[in-house]
Amino acid sequence: MTLTDPATATMAYWFLDTLAIVHSPTPPLVIEVTVPPGGSPPLHVHHDLDDSSYLLDGVLAVRCGERAFRADPGTYLPLPSGVPHTFRVVGRQPARMLLVHADDSFLRLVRSLGIPAPRRTLPSGMAQVSREKLERAAGAAGLAVVGPSMTAPEADAIALARAH
Repeated sequence: MTLTDPATATMAYWFLDTLAIVHSPTPPLVIEVTVPPGGSPPLHVHHDLDDSSYLLDGVLAVRCGERAFRADPGTYLPLPSGVPHTFRVVGRQPARMLLVHADDSFLRLVRSLGIPAPRRTLPSGMAQVSREKLERAAGAAGLAVVGPSMTAPEADAIALARAH
């Protein structure tokens, strides 16, 4: 079951440590994701999905393949399929971004690991998902976890390199 806001017909999920609001559940999918300070998905690769997003609020340190860069609000983030990528929210403000996807693979992952969000806030006190469960769900959604999340020191170094 998903929670639907009758005023806007959107669905909201608490997915891992994020809030995911699904504005369009059919391609092109539009999902608004809010990630808490320090939030970082594991290094992963989408087999068939170009993982495109637009950063609305917050600051990210991003690694995509061999590239590492700082993303500020207004940055478009094209992360091509087949290229390992991750990011980390830098600073004290959550990051909010719009994901625009040509298929529903990421939404399937959100639905398999998330729970309906009773409030449009970041979750607190959610149980951690085991690496094994995450890898199984990711595989079923067409992506693979290929490494750890970005560390705080790595993110700080990326963010500072752009700031100077």
